[in-house]
Amino acid sequence: MSDGFALNVDEDGFVCLVAPETYHGFVDEDWELGQLLGHFVSQMNLGSLFIAYPGPDDAGAAVAFVERAARPMTTSDAVGSVVVGPGGLWVTDYAQLTMAAQFDDEAPTSSGAVRLSVHEGVHRVTLQRVNGDPGLILTLTPLSADERREHLRAVPWFA
Repeated sequence: MSDGFALNVDEDGFVCLVAPETYHGFVDEDWELGQLLGHFVSQMNLGSLFIAYPGPDDAGAAVAFVERAARPMTTSDAVGSVVVGPGGLWVTDYAQLTMAAQFDDEAPTSSGAVRLSVHEGVHRVTLQRVNGDPGLILTLTPLSADERREHLRAVPWFA
């Protein structure tokens, strides 16, 4: 992980990170949005997924991937945790996660997915909305075994 690595909000307005070896994607062939969102929350609480919804206005916007959070100019945070194993942590997109939700044999990553340079272990994920350019900053911070992991009740920023 290095300062300055950039990625983008996907075309549907989401930022999605997945640990594919532990992520269970299938929901139902005819899933409904409420089911899908509940599934995402469950997978986030298990540490196999981080997903946040900056929204359609941010689709395609740059997201800085940095070592340290920019606290002074933060306007809001989306926080979760991921458990990274040997399979790594990948940037995926909402469209691919919906395909995995509908088809049992579909992977949560597509050929365009990017593997992040993150060590194995538990990491706190923080996506910050900031006043600046880029307007979103993603930080992963290793957690020790005794540090509290976030328990989520909803997909961050999804109204």
